[in-house]
Amino acid sequence: MSHVNIGSSPFIAKLQRNGFILTALGALGMAAVYFTGGEHGLERLMADYLIGFWLITGISVTMMFFSALQYLARAGWSSSIRRIAENFTGFVPFILVAAIPIILNMFSHHHSIYEWTHESAATDPIIMKKAAYLNETFFIVRLAIYGLLWFGMLRFVVGNSLKQDASADDITPTRRNWKRAAPWVLVYALTITFCSFDLLMSLEPHWFSTIWGVYAFAGNFVSALAIITLMTIALRKSGHLAKYVTDEHYHDLGKLMFAFSVFWAYIAFSQYFIIWYANLPEETIYFTFRTANGWQWFGIVLVLLHFIMPFALLLRQDVKRKITMLKTAAYVILLSHFIDVIWIVMPAISKVIKHDGILFGWQEFTGVMFFAGVFCILTARNYMKRSAVAVNDPLVHEALEYTS
Repeated sequence: MSHVNIGSSPFIAKLQRNGFILTALGALGMAAVYFTGGEHGLERLMADYLIGFWLITGISVTMMFFSALQYLARAGWSSSIRRIAENFTGFVPFILVAAIPIILNMFSHHHSIYEWTHESAATDPIIMKKAAYLNETFFIVRLAIYGLLWFGMLRFVVGNSLKQDASADDITPTRRNWKRAAPWVLVYALTITFCSFDLLMSLEPHWFSTIWGVYAFAGNFVSALAIITLMTIALRKSGHLAKYVTDEHYHDLGKLMFAFSVFWAYIAFSQYFIIWYANLPEETIYFTFRTANGWQWFGIVLVLLHFIMPFALLLRQDVKRKITMLKTAAYVILLSHFIDVIWIVMPAISKVIKHDGILFGWQEFTGVMFFAGVFCILTARNYMKRSAVAVNDPLVHEALEYTS
């Protein structure tokens, strides 16, 4: 089969142009956050930066997980859309570079967003017990390990997928992924878990959750599915993937979004219920603060947007094939994931800067705009260099003949 090259298409040009616009607006917005933030402008800026960084990093590495999962299952139905996920991994090689501002902020002891880096942590008995893990040197080492492992996953899993484009007869690259996908899935599970501990959970070092890693994974995976769905619809509608994508693919993507919206809700409720039932002060402080002073409305909105709306929109079998319903559900999921990260990060920052009430405004959109713009630019660059479909995948014929 011939490659599907759409790098010079108006669609990709628009994606790149929008990426530059978002990046510029996000950068200007973050500068405004700093200069208008007063005494705590740096903390607010770094909180917004962390929100955007985590959202795009989590989704980018989860796109690799999606690809590895398809190889692990030897899934035929997804072989025609797997490259869509793989082309969204352009941010992965730049994760460590993008993490530098977060690392530098840790050494700004008066303005660091991480309480365990403050001078007062030296006399805090709880933080002192965690000092072997929560210290600047080990934190940097761990981030470096995550970044290098993710780069290795990119080079192996996505790299072999791209190598398969060169030949329809020699399927050695695909066989390598079939054999080695399982270890890379395990690498993803461990790294996304510990990275969520380091970047998010450690914002409140007195608190902990034993299922935080699963909670972080669930939000990232359903968001990655939402982006894959939106891109699949857009590329088919523009005519680029008309031969490779059918209503059957819409149906399966809809089922996955439905399933993992429910899974996120299950994990979120489990975390809350276990902490509520145990009623231990070192655990309940997280939800006590987030169910008061106005933050409780974010929790209510999350229940509505992250669970009830996707559940209601995608419950019926027939609507999973309808573009309008799929797109609505995908946008709702992405919005709710953004709100979820806000609800994780900003209450913690409120404690750090001793701010009463809700710390939320236009400022919190700047970081995600910046990183979403970079994400779009790098995705467009991948489409300019690669085929939009893994046309020489040995299972691609299954995707063309697939019915569910």
